[in-house]
Amino acid sequence: MRGHYQVSNARDDRVFTAFSWHPGGNVDRRTNLYYLETRDMGRTWQTAAGQTVQIPLGDDDVHGAALAHDFQAEGRLVYVNDIQLDADGHPVVVMVTSTDHRPGPYGNPRSFTVVRWDGQAWQVHEIAPTTNNYDMGSLYVESDGALRFIGPSEPGPQRWGTGGEVAAWTSQDRGRTWTKTRDVTHDSPRNHSYVRRPVDAAEGFYAMWADGNWYTYTRSYLYFTNRRGDRVWRLPYTMDQDHASPELMECWSDP
Repeated sequence: MRGHYQVSNARDDRVFTAFSWHPGGNVDRRTNLYYLETRDMGRTWQTAAGQTVQIPLGDDDVHGAALAHDFQAEGRLVYVNDIQLDADGHPVVVMVTSTDHRPGPYGNPRSFTVVRWDGQAWQVHEIAPTTNNYDMGSLYVESDGALRFIGPSEPGPQRWGTGGEVAAWTSQDRGRTWTKTRDVTHDSPRNHSYVRRPVDAAEGFYAMWADGNWYTYTRSYLYFTNRRGDRVWRLPYTMDQDHASPELMECWSDP
């Protein structure tokens, strides 16, 4: 099996990972979602159902036990974003799925998609439409068990370019349905993307990302937001001292 795009995470003694497949080694055909985990530091690997598989995976394993969902059969491409364990300890994977590798409307319908193991089978649901295959956001599991996604789901000023406006989405039913709870950015001069979850994300430092104009060379700033998404700060572009304070972006922050 040939592929490249992979996400991984760890909790206690579990290391878990999800990845796609490049048919014929062709990056423009990346598809399918696979899942494996280990509880013994990589000596053995299991599927979500607990079946042990032999690694490395080969061409005979394309439709094997590690396959979480056959997106190829649906004519869809897969761009993996993030992986977490939900409140039940079940893996949840977020990705962008589309129908074409090219930017622009060719790939529509294109969406942020969540694939979750429910203890018996993998369930696939849409979070929100999006505009570029390389849009990227992060998944959070809240203390009450809710799933939360923060990413560039809203069209930005460079509509078909990577990224857009950042929004927060929440699911109270294990990922089946999603509600937009906050527009974190809006009316931006440049697209935002690659929204990442910091390690041990804290109340005041919950997600960070960068911006830029997909069509031309521009400055790219770094931003972060708090857990509620009602405050956004921008890091300084240049520094002449060892320490500097971030700038509160009042245009995106509640008074």
